[in-house]
Amino acid sequence: MINAESTDLSPLAAEIARLVTNSPGKRVLGDELLRGASHFEPGLVGNPDARRRFREALDELHTAGRINLPSPRSRTSWDTRITPPLPVWVMRVEPRLPPRPTHPPQVWPSALEAAAPIATRPDEYELLTRIARWIRDSPAPSRAPIQERSLDLFDDEKALDSLLKTRLFTTGALTLDLLACFIPPVPFVSEHLPGTGPTQLLVIENLATYTSFLTILKEDHGTGRPDLHVAWGAGNSFTQSVLSIPNLSPAPQRTLYFGDLDVAGLNIATTAARQAEIAGLPAITAAGACYHFLLCGPQNWRRPDSSNRSAAPNFQAICQWLPIALREDTIELLRNHERVPQERLGLHALRDNPQILAALS
Repeated sequence: MINAESTDLSPLAAEIARLVTNSPGKRVLGDELLRGASHFEPGLVGNPDARRRFREALDELHTAGRINLPSPRSRTSWDTRITPPLPVWVMRVEPRLPPRPTHPPQVWPSALEAAAPIATRPDEYELLTRIARWIRDSPAPSRAPIQERSLDLFDDEKALDSLLKTRLFTTGALTLDLLACFIPPVPFVSEHLPGTGPTQLLVIENLATYTSFLTILKEDHGTGRPDLHVAWGAGNSFTQSVLSIPNLSPAPQRTLYFGDLDVAGLNIATTAARQAEIAGLPAITAAGACYHFLLCGPQNWRRPDSSNRSAAPNFQAICQWLPIALREDTIELLRNHERVPQERLGLHALRDNPQILAALS
């Protein structure tokens, strides 16, 4: 094995050691080393003393523990035609790896018993030590946003966000519940309009349409309007902000969604509906009358859908969220790579078609 301390080598031996180290295999042919050494020290070529000097350099590396030579008793591993004999090959000695750091036995809190056997790296032990200290100092913690708990543990509000991708968390050995924290749901802009009947939530994908719906609904002054939260979904943000629904007061018993009639808009709706189902929230259903209005519009409302680029789209799955009566026509629209923006149901169209808002009840 290579000595732990560095060994002073002669220039020729140091060059041969470099050649051995850079060789792709551990076994290196002697002729290759001699040719390489001759490039380093051209005086070896044609020098009657070259063979002796080359052998002395090999012996020097062997003594330093950098290479192993063949057994002296081997008849095939030495070139003995000329004195001194030269090895047909030498074997590189791999450097001795430093011993792995060991960690003294530690008794972890019961909450960390699943994570402790997984931890092997110093950074993982450091993480568990910090959490163990926090558990000791906070026996009854209140649930807090993840950024605040991250400050408690690391004095860095973003540290836990990165750690969620590491194996102690991805294996489930560590959880946010264990740390009494949570990822705050993205809030959405909403306004409650008092009315009659059970409270509902209407989420509109785009800002312009949200503004027009809010304007028309306010003109009703509550005479025939349902008790309604009107929310701006802000495009794809709704796939995250859907988890803010429990924060609304009064709590909605039903959630309707209306977005663009295209692949992107329907993907937002289906993803948000799946998130709501996982979280145990009221189902996200389509505002059918609104989508029906878009489908029944003139042909010039339809434009190319830049979000419809998948090589093998599953239009059936995308449209499954819609009412059955709308699915066939919507699938045809998507197969034609067309879209209808929800802004077609704007301020004037809402005034001219009061039955659409009446359908919310």
